[in-house]
Amino acid sequence: MEYTKHGNNAALSIHVLDDTAMRALGFTDCVPEDWYLCRPVSDDRTTSLDVTAAKDGSDWRIDVLDEDFGQPYDYQWLLSQNPDLAYARRVAANVERELRVLADAGVLVGWEEGMYV
Repeated sequence: MEYTKHGNNAALSIHVLDDTAMRALGFTDCVPEDWYLCRPVSDDRTTSLDVTAAKDGSDWRIDVLDEDFGQPYDYQWLLSQNPDLAYARRVAANVERELRVLADAGVLVGWEEGMYV
């Protein structure tokens, strides 16, 4: 598998929609040149899905973060080692749900359910 400079799957890309559509999906632009989306993906709200995309489409990244420790939460690797980890399975289901929304809206391109992000 090839990776982007941010460690995401290079088979994926982000298509930036118009401002109204991006805002309707929950993206904000506190940094004027970027769109940013943050969604909790754990029941305890300590793990989040973070999507950042340059408004001009030149750069993007998708992260799943452990908010308590400020570091990536690699639920996909954890599940590859032990598919019975309940917390990681719930995070995976919630991340998939959020990615499906982005894919259905035309923002996340090339995504298929279950693929490494």
